[in-house]
Amino acid sequence: MNAPVSPLELKSIPDDPPPGFKRIDFQRGATVINFNTHVGPLYYKRGEKGSRDEFVMGLRVQPYMCNPAGTLHGGMMMTVADLVGGMGATFLAGIRGKFVPTVNMTFDFVAPARAGDWVEGRLELVRATRSLLFSHIYLTTGDTKILRASCIVKVPSGDGWLADQGRAAKEQE
Repeated sequence: MNAPVSPLELKSIPDDPPPGFKRIDFQRGATVINFNTHVGPLYYKRGEKGSRDEFVMGLRVQPYMCNPAGTLHGGMMMTVADLVGGMGATFLAGIRGKFVPTVNMTFDFVAPARAGDWVEGRLELVRATRSLLFSHIYLTTGDTKILRASCIVKVPSGDGWLADQGRAAKEQE
């Protein structure tokens, strides 16, 4: 059995996403750099409606995403699962233009992923109400499940987060 390679010993690995994946631009022209711009790079693809590939997020595990044991850091896995939980759930529920904050998530770490592995995240939308989306999320490398999560996100009423931004600006005037 080979000893894990320290992430510090490795240089960046080409992302080389599988066909159909597009890089996610979390910045989208904004002048403020948010947390999501520091994660990744992350990719997504959209498949046939109703298929397990309707919304898939992916990433190539880079050495800087790993823990000292040389495996994908649990915090990185939780971050990706959280993004799949929000972005994937709103996509599958047909909700556009709203930021949906996570109100609850649970995680089970099932297996490790190593630098160079391609990781994919998929979501099963379990239930959608007017105000909440419930889902199950799996991160996998190939056929191996590496993380299982359950997620609940809040669907804002009205125009949601965008309306809150406008309200905050008016209150400051």
